[in-house]
Amino acid sequence: MRLCYSHLMDEKLFRKVEHALEEPGRLESMRSAFRSVLDKQTRNAGRIPDLEERRERLREVRASCAGDAALLERAVAGLEANRFRVLRAADAAGAVRLVLEEMGDEKLLVKSKTNLAREIGLSGALAEAGIEVVDTDIGDRVLQLAGEQAVHPTGPCAHLSRYDIAAILREKLGIEVEADPSAIIEAVVADLVPHIASTRVGLTGVNAICAAEGAVLMVHNEGNLDLVSQRPGKLIMLAGIEKVYPCIEDAVSMAKLETYYATGQPVTSFMRVIGGPSKTADIEKELYYGVHGPRELTLILVDNGRSALMADEGFREALFCIGCGACLLECPVYDVVGPVYGSPGHLGGPGVCATPIPGSGRRMEAAVEAGLPLCTTCALCRERCPVRIDTPALVEELREMAVSAELLPFGEQATLVSSVRNYSNPWGQPRRGREKWAAGLRVPEAGESTTVFFAGCSYAYLVPEEARSAVRLLTAAGEAPLLLGADEACCGGPLARIGERDAFRETALRNIESLRAVGAARVVAACPGCLKALREYASISDLDLEVLHITQVLDGALAEGRLAFRAPEALTVTYHDPCHLGRGQGILDEPRRLLEAVDGLTLLEMEHSGLYSTCCGAGGGVRTAFPGLAARIAEKRVHAARETGADLLVTCCPWCEQNLGEAADGAGGPEVVGLLSLLARCL
Repeated sequence: MRLCYSHLMDEKLFRKVEHALEEPGRLESMRSAFRSVLDKQTRNAGRIPDLEERRERLREVRASCAGDAALLERAVAGLEANRFRVLRAADAAGAVRLVLEEMGDEKLLVKSKTNLAREIGLSGALAEAGIEVVDTDIGDRVLQLAGEQAVHPTGPCAHLSRYDIAAILREKLGIEVEADPSAIIEAVVADLVPHIASTRVGLTGVNAICAAEGAVLMVHNEGNLDLVSQRPGKLIMLAGIEKVYPCIEDAVSMAKLETYYATGQPVTSFMRVIGGPSKTADIEKELYYGVHGPRELTLILVDNGRSALMADEGFREALFCIGCGACLLECPVYDVVGPVYGSPGHLGGPGVCATPIPGSGRRMEAAVEAGLPLCTTCALCRERCPVRIDTPALVEELREMAVSAELLPFGEQATLVSSVRNYSNPWGQPRRGREKWAAGLRVPEAGESTTVFFAGCSYAYLVPEEARSAVRLLTAAGEAPLLLGADEACCGGPLARIGERDAFRETALRNIESLRAVGAARVVAACPGCLKALREYASISDLDLEVLHITQVLDGALAEGRLAFRAPEALTVTYHDPCHLGRGQGILDEPRRLLEAVDGLTLLEMEHSGLYSTCCGAGGGVRTAFPGLAARIAEKRVHAARETGADLLVTCCPWCEQNLGEAADGAGGPEVVGLLSLLARCL
């Protein structure tokens, strides 16, 4: 029985998602800003010709540095030798306490952008202690005045239009401001200058700690960080313990990538390296400190669960993040619900993964509250991430831990799990009905072939015409596939995606025994979810099995001249890449070659296709738990298909076909068809 508070968490998260769905226009400015960043990335990609090499190098550096205690200690020693005062905070409360101690009797603090301050709740805690905190970044200051939550680490108020911001300034500052960006910036700067000029203490975040030099590096565009860091009394810097780099060259290379992926620009406006307090040797060549700027430099190193993440090899990758926010730009879930998905300082799927400490129940609750059940596991964030953090894999591992803590499954997902355990399919259908789809088909008996066609639950029960088309196509290609019939159980893929690994293993072992019994050496799957799950069987069995998607087999037969297609009439189609087939298994070209081989058919590509295809919204258990969210994501994909002018929207995933089909019905088309039934009609 799930713990009672988990039901309250379910309801709380569901309400937040529903509220976001009720205000679809609320985030339109954010979406427009994100599209602008992507456009700038496209335009400026050529200005970083070694972009991929830099990504690989950064991944290697982050993998070697995150959790390297010896490197961190070398960095601390270098910093202290350069007259930094280095303090350590075990948790958020400890970090806040250290900042309060560093403030002394000062009652005004000016702050530049730092997501770590959001994570530890610094501004609220200082306000309670009677200290006024003034954010000096334009976007952060607007949010501070409005009491709103950031939507992006480097573009915090991207969800607010110029008209929204002008209204906020009129209300909160009592001044008349035109809804013009220049006027808005001028008004915010005019508000900030007196605060900056009158304080002795500034606080900043840190992009990198350079171990070899004993220095810190900060990146900024507005110039406010320079003003904040030059307060005459003290500069307080916050840094997570994962921010260490071997040397300044590696840190600068990271900063270049962070800038490109955060803003689309090849270089930031300002890059500040601090290697100690100001000093001069102009008098008798002796060093004297404290010429300009702060007399004291204090760096607070914050753990707040990072050590536990670093100690767990499966979760250490979450701390490779450089904070660029590229993962948010095309995330199908974040596009719909915004910062509902994530936590302060850690937005979106990667933010959810950085939230918990493995094995800690309370922090696991925080991960669920931050939106752990919302990820469709589409993996587009992994492709866009400069460090290629495998967020879907981390999400699935976290979900498994949440299941063990009785915090998941979420909502109707529990019904799905029970159905698979009781009926061997997620649809509550009787087991005896599983083989009805194959009635009348001529297939070999056991022992006559070593190739098995694995139909899967959705094709067997919901769209049997696709399963029948698959067998027709395989037969036409010269294959002779066996069928498991009633001995075929759910592949277990839906269970694995929502964290039910024990249940996944149970159903996987049933299928493994059935495959072993018929002497299978090769399995052909039509459903991408089944394909992924069947390939995961290798981790729990020594059964030597080649697992292929049906488009791989048909593509091979096409190349050898064993298949030919002709459309019954002229058709234009667009193809939707299922996430678990395209990005998940690298099968992108085979479906397209099959469509392009159909005489009389024209293939039109959507704006986002192939490796960067956007998600239909059904995966990762989202359609089961959040049908409204899945529908909204599907509507956007259907709109993209309609923009091509194609007659048909073709896909080869039953989940995609169902979710997109319902969205298309509500939007007046285009008609959604399965790839296999279309090809079978064109044989």
